[in-house]
This record gives sequence, C-alpha cells and structure tokens, in this order.
Amino acid sequence: MQSMLSSSLINTAAGLLSLVAGLGSSVLVARLLGVEGAGLVAYALWIMSLATLVSGFGMPHTVLRFIARTDGGPEGGGLVNVLTRRFALSTGIVGAALCAYAIWIGLQGNGDSSLMWIATTVLFLTYGYSTMALAAAEGLGRFRESTFYAAVGSLIQPFSVLVGGLLLGPAGAIFGHALRHLPQALSLRRYMSKGPAAPSVVTPAMRRYARDNWLSGGLSAILSSRIELALIGLFFTLSDVGFYSIGITMSGMVIQVALFLVATLVPYLGHHYDRGDREALTRVFNRSLLGMTIVLAPISFGGAAIAPVLIPFLFGAEFTPSISVSVVLLVFCLSQALEYVPGRLLLATERSSEALRLSIVSGLISVILLMLVVPRYGGEGAAWAKGAVSVGTMVFYAIFCKRVLGVSFRLAGLFKVLAAAVLCAAAARACMWWLPGPSGMLLGIVAGAVVYGVGLLALNAIPAEDRAMIADWAAGRIPNRLAGILRSALLVR
Repeated sequence: MQSMLSSSLINTAAGLLSLVAGLGSSVLVARLLGVEGAGLVAYALWIMSLATLVSGFGMPHTVLRFIARTDGGPEGGGLVNVLTRRFALSTGIVGAALCAYAIWIGLQGNGDSSLMWIATTVLFLTYGYSTMALAAAEGLGRFRESTFYAAVGSLIQPFSVLVGGLLLGPAGAIFGHALRHLPQALSLRRYMSKGPAAPSVVTPAMRRYARDNWLSGGLSAILSSRIELALIGLFFTLSDVGFYSIGITMSGMVIQVALFLVATLVPYLGHHYDRGDREALTRVFNRSLLGMTIVLAPISFGGAAIAPVLIPFLFGAEFTPSISVSVVLLVFCLSQALEYVPGRLLLATERSSEALRLSIVSGLISVILLMLVVPRYGGEGAAWAKGAVSVGTMVFYAIFCKRVLGVSFRLAGLFKVLAAAVLCAAAARACMWWLPGPSGMLLGIVAGAVVYGVGLLALNAIPAEDRAMIADWAAGRIPNRLAGILRSALLVR
C-alpha cells in the first residue's frame, strides 16, 4: 500500500474537487430549476442513497474490508467477482421495480414524473456500481485509481447537470448527476480476478459482517438519513423541501470531503488490527481524527459564518429563507463528519454488531425527535434535531472506544483545533460586519484562513511529531524552497 499520509493527501485533493463540483452543480440546479426543482433533485439523491444501501446487502463494505485478504495476489481471489454477481441481482431487482413504477406513472399520463423516475433509476444504478468499484480500489490500496475516476466524474458533473437541466429540467439534472458516478462504475471490471471464482471465497464471517453492515446502513438510511425531507414534504410544501435542500447541499459538501478523507482508514486500521498492533491502531486512529478535524472545522464553522451572504449570492435571493437552516446544518455537520472515523474503526475491528445496535438506537432517537419538532418548527427544527443526535453519537463513540476497544480520543488537540476554527469564523463574520456584501465575504474568507493558521500554531494544536512527519514527507516531493518554508512554518514551535 501507499503510505497513509500520501493516500490521505490524494484523497483530500479529490474530496475538495468533489466539493467544488458538487456545490457548482447545486448552484446550477437552483438557478435553473428554482426552489421546487431543487427539492425534486434532492428527493432523487435521497432515493439513490436509500436504494443503494437497501439493495447492496452490505457487499461494498465487505469488499472494502476483506478484499486485501482474498484478492491481494496477482490473479486475485475472486471476492469481487462473486459479490458483484450477487450485487447485480439485488440491484437489478430494485432497478426493475423503479422502472416498472416509472412506466406505470407514464401510462397514467404523467410523462414528466415518469421521466423523473427513470432518471432516478439510472442514478441509483450508476451510483451503486461506483460504490462497489470504489470499495475494491480502496480495499486494495489503489487510491490513485479511485481518485482519478472520482476526479473525472467531478469534472463532468457540472457540465452534465447544466446541459441536462437545460434540456429536460429536473430529470435532466438527475441524469447529469448520474454521469458523475459513471467513470467509477465502469472501472469495476479492473478489480475482478482473471480466473474462475468459487462461491466458497465468501466465508461465514464475511456473510455475518455483510449482514450486520447491511442492517446498520439500511436502518441508518431509513431512520435517520434524510427522512426529514419526507416529513417536511408531508407537513409543509415542496418549496420548504427546496429550502432545506440548500442546507443539505452546503453541509453535504463537508460530508463528501469527509468520505474521501476516511477512504484510507478501513484498510490501514484493518491491517494493524489483523497484526495485533494496538499501539499503531491507536496512533493511526487519532491522527486521522485530528487530521479530519483540521481540514473540516474551518469549512464547517467558517461556512456557517459566511452563509448569510454566500447563499443568496450563489443560489439567488429566493433562497434567503434557507439561511437559518444552513447555518445550523453547517455547524453540526462537523460532528456528523467526524463520526465516520470511529465508525470506520468499528468496521476495521470487525465490530459490525455494535455498529448495528448503534444505528438502531441513534436512528430511533432521530426519528422520534424529528417527528416531535418538524410539524411545529419545520426545517430549522429538523436541523437542530439532527445536530443533537450527531453530537450525542460522537460522545457515545468516545466512551465506547475507550472502554471497549481500548482506544482513547486525544481530546486536547481536538478542542484546540475547534478553538482555532471558532476564531476563524469570528474573523470572517467581523469582516462581513465591517464590509457588508460579497466583498466583505471574500475578505472574511482570507482573514479567516490566516487567523485559523495562526491559531493552530499558537495553540500548538498539531503534535510536534506529526508536524515533523509532514515536513519530512514534503522534502523531495515539492520544490526545495517551498519545502523549506513549510518546514519552518510547521516547526516554528
């Protein structure tokens, strides 16, 4: 495998590109299709995620965790071959059901809705196969390949969404989103073994692991992942769904970067767990948690600070009602993103049954809170409820990892990073108060970045060992002058 630092930096770059592409696509959808059109596209993306989790039966997670054991040789062991055949059957059944529903709606004379469901089916299938290909690439440590296909898809996405939206409206925008995942989906054949694959390659432990992850993911999707969209649509209007979808878009960009950042974790953590190296497992876990916090905290808090200007500027004045929801979702999306690190630790240590129980409990709490607050407080109430559940989940993870896994969170460094991010947000908001409008927002972004960097150094948020490791990694990989400047900045204390 590549070094974890190299892999993480590659995935960080891909995640930031994906963030820009996703945000640009969402802006195009909002500008082209308006509030209700944005709400329809948000529904389609939710159905995509839900259908993939339900029909996948935990197979992508199983490939990610076990492919290095079975398919690591030159000929491969056939795990991808066997699970892809099963995956094709389950997703094919769901896809056929969605198509049948689309045809039935068309026969009722509603051609636009029929086309929407056909587009959603295509989106679901391309996304589903892309998850299998991504799991195989990351499980084998081939992060450059997975990043390449993700980058190609990200470059395609804004243009395909624009053309699709102009030609076919919401259905065309959904087709455009489907093209984002097509390059990754088509790469799945690269990870299949050349020889025949016996079904026995899938062991009982793998089946149990897949079952627990399927139940966990499915319950999470049904009980807590975007169920608030359905509740808001039930108690309010499609326009309210559209306003909430902007908050989802803003916070979802942070979550998307987080998914790229944790892509390396299961293979590396699993490697140390299989070797019984508890010290390395703890070190990699805490470095990953700190690194993700360093990258995402200023985006989360800083994004919330500039949202009152950024949202009308990007999406248009008609989306001004979505500001309050977006601010809440952006603040709490950090804790939601950080959940992925201990969650991946559970997967790497084959604690899938504990992950399942956590999904059930957190999902039920989320549904109860949402049903209590959404009818009265709408989207903003939903945002606060989701935030409370995500913070509670992180607290549980901290206790569980220490008591059960023997892996303690290094909280001091995390809180220092959060303090620097708060200073970053305060600097950005002060600039917008001093100079209202987009100019103040741009000034705030620059000032916030400077304050954040200074804050990290002043608070000594990054351990000296980790700073030295980054400086050593950069030597020989970037120009000497830049490497020297970086080393001086990192080792200033």
